[in-house]
Amino acid sequence: MLSEGTRIGPFRIRKWINEGACGQSYQGEKREGENKGELRFVKLLPRELSERTGFSEFFNQECQALEQLQGPGICNLKSFGIMKWKHWLAYPWIEGERMEVSLEGDETGEVILHSLDQWMNEKPEGIGPKGLLQIMTDVHCGLDRSHKYGVIHGNLKPSNLLIQKDEESLKGWIAELGLYKLQNFASMNPEGDANVTFTSQSLQAQDSLALSAQFRPENARLGEPSEEFWDIEALGKIVLWVIDQSQLAADEWSEWREWAGKSINRAFPTVAHSMQALPGMTDVESFGVKVDEHTEDSGPSADEIKLLREKEWEKQQLSSSLKFKRGMSGLAGAICLISFLCSQVYLFFYPSPWTEYSLEGVLDRYQLGLGLWSGQAWGIVPGAYDEDGTGGQDVVGEWERTDGMIKLSFRRFKKLDDEESGKKLWQFIGKGATSEDDYHNWQDYLQFDPVQGTLSLIKRTDDREVYLPARQGDQAPRLYPEMRIRRSSGKITQAELIFKKTDESGSAWSLFFGVGFLLACWIYHREFRKIPKE
Repeated sequence: MLSEGTRIGPFRIRKWINEGACGQSYQGEKREGENKGELRFVKLLPRELSERTGFSEFFNQECQALEQLQGPGICNLKSFGIMKWKHWLAYPWIEGERMEVSLEGDETGEVILHSLDQWMNEKPEGIGPKGLLQIMTDVHCGLDRSHKYGVIHGNLKPSNLLIQKDEESLKGWIAELGLYKLQNFASMNPEGDANVTFTSQSLQAQDSLALSAQFRPENARLGEPSEEFWDIEALGKIVLWVIDQSQLAADEWSEWREWAGKSINRAFPTVAHSMQALPGMTDVESFGVKVDEHTEDSGPSADEIKLLREKEWEKQQLSSSLKFKRGMSGLAGAICLISFLCSQVYLFFYPSPWTEYSLEGVLDRYQLGLGLWSGQAWGIVPGAYDEDGTGGQDVVGEWERTDGMIKLSFRRFKKLDDEESGKKLWQFIGKGATSEDDYHNWQDYLQFDPVQGTLSLIKRTDDREVYLPARQGDQAPRLYPEMRIRRSSGKITQAELIFKKTDESGSAWSLFFGVGFLLACWIYHREFRKIPKE
């Protein structure tokens, strides 16, 4: 039993109602989504049934069909769901008739009459032949529609007929349509246990089972597939039960007793025939019910209904699958194309990130990390900043934009000379143990050409000199101190040091994948459009 305040699906349990043959009943309040705050009749199926193998799939399929069943006299299924072992169904909450009753002493209380059995127990004078006709008309309309859709109730009894008083008339609804078939899942499953009773059922549930048996055909056993005549015969037995509970004279019920006898003796082949014979009924077609003499061709068979449901289920599954694939491939394609466009815009202003730029015959090489105004950089230690005079080691630095150029800043720890520095190597370890004088610091200024995709070394600076690219005679260009170029009297002339990308493949994989995903999205959309809408 769920306590007050428990959440099940989108509902908060407000109170316990009872436990019947098909599970526990609660009043729930919707706490999210549309119609927030509305009351619902929530049915929780027995746990032993919910945990049977294959039941969840069967439950979803049956409830999707029941959701489509609507019309006069039908208390239709509003929503359903699964939470762990809890399989629940939610129906509209139909307000009943409020009635004062006498308690012990002079005290009075209030009861709410929801169902036919409550009316006959608390207010039997409220339902006479005229009121019973109004109720049975609505119930027959609901049964006629449900039977045409292949849904047999199989468990009709006074507690499953809801009543509401509207001014001077009474309205009736059929509650718990389809629950008998869900309850009998075990007997329909060839691999399951044929036993449809559960050891966890309370005495209240067992009493409900016994009451249900009173309104079924004599030879019909619990667990057997229900047939149309079950419901028609149950209506006849319900009418006899109402007559027995009524305070009116027996002669006032003579026509109804005759009709009930015919119903129990299976004189009516269909619900429409039963409705046509109701005492006081004038024209059944005015209620949308048609009496067809050739009943065998009046509608689709149960097997045809099942086949139609399976096809509808497959169509829904295919539609959901194609919509998901279309959405995901379209999203992936859009992301790839946006990535390609962003990369093209970036490469118009910046070199390719983490791509090596080199020049044959020159030791220097460069790589720039991703960034808009600054980022990491990688280069080669020049021989001038290597005590061995060879250079060539990797060095990590930073780059930043300045004066339309890309400034790369590097530094390298000077080789330790214990005699000159007076320090041991370990004394340079730790924060604040070194200074700028302990490093070689230099800056390379590069110019990026977006058309050619190259980097030009404009100058190099350090603490002592400014170096410019130049050449002497026919020699290959290299860096010379700016002062030396000026004093060479034209023997050393400025030149260009242009570094090109080592990898020239330039494959735009993001564009390739983007176009591919969008093509797949279009194919899925075309297949989705082919699914028939009806």
